Amino acid sequence: MLGEWLDADRVSIALIAGIACLFIAAVVALRLIRRLALAVLISVVLAGAAAVLAVQWSGLRDCQQTCTCEVFGRKVSVPQNPLCGPDRIDPGRIDVDIDIDTGLPSGNPAG
Repeated sequence: MLGEWLDADRVSIALIAGIACLFIAAVVALRLIRRLALAVLISVVLAGAAAVLAVQWSGLRDCQQTCTCEVFGRKVSVPQNPLCGPDRIDPGRIDVDIDIDTGLPSGNPAG
């Protein structure tokens, strides 16, 4: 695991920042490098790196529901998700009787 302080939300922000930095670097490279072939090559490499970060970022959105988040093969904790962690809630084990007439749990007055 990458560390308890480094959760999926923080990694997501870091990946977005990385993508933005790579975009800025590509723009700067295109402006500063005079040789067209070298500028294009560097831009393609930076775009590829940004694509890799984007794939990792998109995987973080889906994995928070299954509590199995990984970034580049390293586990990342999932914050503020009641379905994850040691005190997890198993939605399949919640047993509540609902009153058909009121739509409220049985034994709870509507007051």
